[in-house]
Amino acid sequence: MDRISSLPNEIICHIVSFLSAKEAAFASVLSKRWQNLYTIIPKLDFDDTGSLKNNLDRLLALPASSRIRNFSLKCRRRKGPNHHAHVNGLLCNVLKRGVMELKLDIWVSEVEGYSLPFEVFTSKTLVELKLGSILTIDRLPENALLPALKTLTIESVRFSDLCGCCAFQKLLSACPVLVELVMRNVEWDFWKWSRKVSSQSLERLTINHRYCFGIVEYDLESITFDTPSLTYFKYFDFSPKSYSTVNLGSLVEATVGLTLPQNQGWIGQYRKSIPTSDVTNLIKGLSNVEILDLYDTMTMEAFYYFREAIPVFKNLHHLSVTTGKKICWRTLSYLLNKSPNLKTLVIVVWIPKQFQVYTPIKFYSKFLILSYLFMQGTLQSNCHSFLLPCPVKILEITEYLGSKGDLEEMKQILEKMSCLELVKVCSDERNDKKQLRLRTNLLNLPRSSKCKIQFEFTLPGSR
Repeated sequence: MDRISSLPNEIICHIVSFLSAKEAAFASVLSKRWQNLYTIIPKLDFDDTGSLKNNLDRLLALPASSRIRNFSLKCRRRKGPNHHAHVNGLLCNVLKRGVMELKLDIWVSEVEGYSLPFEVFTSKTLVELKLGSILTIDRLPENALLPALKTLTIESVRFSDLCGCCAFQKLLSACPVLVELVMRNVEWDFWKWSRKVSSQSLERLTINHRYCFGIVEYDLESITFDTPSLTYFKYFDFSPKSYSTVNLGSLVEATVGLTLPQNQGWIGQYRKSIPTSDVTNLIKGLSNVEILDLYDTMTMEAFYYFREAIPVFKNLHHLSVTTGKKICWRTLSYLLNKSPNLKTLVIVVWIPKQFQVYTPIKFYSKFLILSYLFMQGTLQSNCHSFLLPCPVKILEITEYLGSKGDLEEMKQILEKMSCLELVKVCSDERNDKKQLRLRTNLLNLPRSSKCKIQFEFTLPGSR
């Protein structure tokens, strides 16, 4: 017996995964044991560096009993008049072999009129499906059903309703056990759909719009989220005119980044113009979250404008906000008043252009910039007053320099936030003497007897 044949089955399967289909087929002829093991191929990756026709021939050379667990196809160039036929031939072949993970990166121009084979939407074995990119899906088969699919990723994909039926909603309806949906580079304005994201089984949802800064028109009437089992929600989007229904009753963690298009006449200057978008239902729909991240200043401004809609966040214990503008601090005060059980507060400070242009951001202390904003009149002298009733127990500070401005800000915060139990201070300082002075200055500040200060010194830019 040869040395390889004496290895465990798992190792031989791993070795086979590195062979071409033709090489592995030859090996299976030489060994009956390899024939049995070769019925399962862990992974096949094809791209357009070679001939799609040759790749198809490799698949056809496999025994009919061979199964493929994971198949990926990257095809960004059209090669020859039969290109699409070869692509679909590859897909149909691996689908017949019970593929469990299918990842497609196919670039197609709008004039080519390419459609995925219907077999993609009727697979009984697919557990994970990634569709991208520059694809248009305008119809699904009548018997569309993916009974085992748990993770669906769509990137730069457009949906239409060629047959008068929303292809996007039909796809979701065909996935009865779907757990995670990831949508990247979304362009709602080019979709023809029901404007509804609905799934009873969905637990994780990520939506990332393809941001088009300077956009002139954005005419999305509304969006509905009917996802009662959702626990994780990451949402970056232009705000539509309304959110008709928001059903997020099981939500635990959310990250929200909202942008109002320019045609709505509001680019962070809410006093001069009134936004036509209404995010009331979206804000109310977040009421059950435990972890909330309001990603940027535009989102903070949107929450301030619709502050009457801010619910009581009875479960919220971790809040992360981006601030720096005066209105953002006002928003934070409303959020703190509606968060009776908040334990951890993370403040990400928006960096003025003066700092962005001339100096790397990573070398600036966030508290130094707070002092700068105070001098410019961005913050009022009583900017810390809203911290008085704050129940936060953990405060995290990064890029701390220990300047006089930093120290004054820390003094105010430690005095006002009487519930603090732990302050985590991270600094880029590497000089031992300066580290000691930084520690000493902070530890000498008046604070509650139960408040501990924890230090971490890291390399610049490591956070």
